[in-house]
Amino acid sequence: MNLLPNTMAAWTKSRDEVGGFSIEEHPVPTPKPGEVLIKTKSTSVCGTDLHIWKWDQWSRENVPLGTVTGHETCGEVVGLGEGVNTHTLGDIVAIECHLACWNCPRCDEGNAHICENGSIFGVHGNGAFAPYFTVPAVNARHVPKGIEPGQASIQDPLGNAIHTLTGGPIEGATVAVHGLGPIGLFAVSAAKAMGATTVIGVDWDNEYRMQLARELGADLVLGKDNDVVKEILEATEGRGVDNSCEFSGSPAALDNAVRSTRMGGYVNILSVYGQEMTEIPMNEVVFRYLHLKGINGRKMWSTWDKMHELLEDGNIDVEKIVTHRMPISNFEDGIKLAMSGNCGKVVLDFD
Repeated sequence: MNLLPNTMAAWTKSRDEVGGFSIEEHPVPTPKPGEVLIKTKSTSVCGTDLHIWKWDQWSRENVPLGTVTGHETCGEVVGLGEGVNTHTLGDIVAIECHLACWNCPRCDEGNAHICENGSIFGVHGNGAFAPYFTVPAVNARHVPKGIEPGQASIQDPLGNAIHTLTGGPIEGATVAVHGLGPIGLFAVSAAKAMGATTVIGVDWDNEYRMQLARELGADLVLGKDNDVVKEILEATEGRGVDNSCEFSGSPAALDNAVRSTRMGGYVNILSVYGQEMTEIPMNEVVFRYLHLKGINGRKMWSTWDKMHELLEDGNIDVEKIVTHRMPISNFEDGIKLAMSGNCGKVVLDFD
């Protein structure tokens, strides 16, 4: 039996400034009733982590100094809190980072993803840029067949992509993906796998990721040298797409998404905007009967079920999207690489 250490070194948001991370010593947490203790295998770099590194308005308002961040993660169950009978020691799990109360009207109606008292693991409290962490057992989802444990951390961003796509029609529909970061790339792959007839990828000037989108099956990829709205309309017989998904956090991209969606179409937004106020062309929304939806995370648990189905069938090209892996000791290099955009998904390994 392996004895657990008493303390651990973890990357911690310790200073009130851009960057502002340091390796700090923390106690290895003890699982409370209903919780599991996880030994981290890998944690991937999320766009949220980049916002925290930049220390923008949203981050300053949400992340307490002293927090161990990181929420896209997977690992091995090495401890069980009282009453946990859904897991056994040695289980490999990925984490749903949205922590629900399971006791408010939204949770009671089956919408725990919009829990009124919810918090985010690795944002509002300690997360997984650490060798060990605890979460409620219900948030530790068993890794499906068809994905090796070292890549299981990608289920958080892939689930984001699937939840955003399902805010509108997919099968037999035209879909535009605005913002070709890792979640946008997963959305391109998932939209093709889920039966979209045409998938259009839109970025600004990141040719690396635009080429990845082409390789993942995007039928048309547009950038700064294109009149995005005009060319999307031309590609859709003047109507606009059925389903626009905005992942970039760029106000200009949101404007393009609204203006290039068909009458009665769907604009689904999963982005963190660094500033609270972002202009939206509301007359376009009103007079074209658009469905405008904000999305944050994954449905608990239908999104996970659909994601596992796609992964088990081999319909998501994980290998192509996970372009870089490095040890957790290279945390700062991983953050800077993700900020450069010259990558797909960056994964930090603990083993």
